[in-house]
Amino acid sequence: MCKSLSVFIFILTLSPLGLSQAQQPQPQKPPEEPPPVLSVPKDYRYNARGRRDPFVNPVPKPVQRAANPTQAPQCPQGLKGVLVAQATISGVVTSREPSMNIVIIGAPGGKTYFARVGDALCDAVVTGIKLDTVTFALTVPGGADQKSPREIVRKVRPTPGEEK
Repeated sequence: MCKSLSVFIFILTLSPLGLSQAQQPQPQKPPEEPPPVLSVPKDYRYNARGRRDPFVNPVPKPVQRAANPTQAPQCPQGLKGVLVAQATISGVVTSREPSMNIVIIGAPGGKTYFARVGDALCDAVVTGIKLDTVTFALTVPGGADQKSPREIVRKVRPTPGEEK
C-alpha cells in the first residue's frame, strides 16, 4: 500500500510538468469582427416544415408560350386589338352617302369603337355597312380550319336562336 501511495504521489508531481510541456503557447488570432445584426449565419438553411416561405411570391407568373401559327394573332390596343369573334355589333349609323356609314362595335371590357368601311380589326377588315348587316373580310389565314368562310356577315339585330 505504501508503494502504491508513493507511485500515486510520484505521478501527481510529474503530471503538471507533462501538462505544461503539452501546452505550448500558440500565436493568438486577431479577434474576429462580430457579424452584422441582421445577418444570416453561413450554414443556415430555411426549413419550411409545411409552411410557405414568406419571401417567395405565392402567385406564380404566367408561362410565356412560343408563338404558334394556329393560335390567334397577337393584337395591339384599340380597334385593331378586337377579334371578330369577340366583337358585338351595337348599332349602325347610316347616311345617304355610303362612305359616311359607321358601325358601333362593342369589345370585351365594356369598350366601344366606331368603324367605317376599310377600318381594320385584329383579324378582319370592315368591307360593307348596311342598315341591318355588317360585312367583315378575314385577313388571317385559316390554317387548319380551311372550311371557315373568308367573309363574315353579322346582323345588327340577330333573330332569336341565331348566332351573334
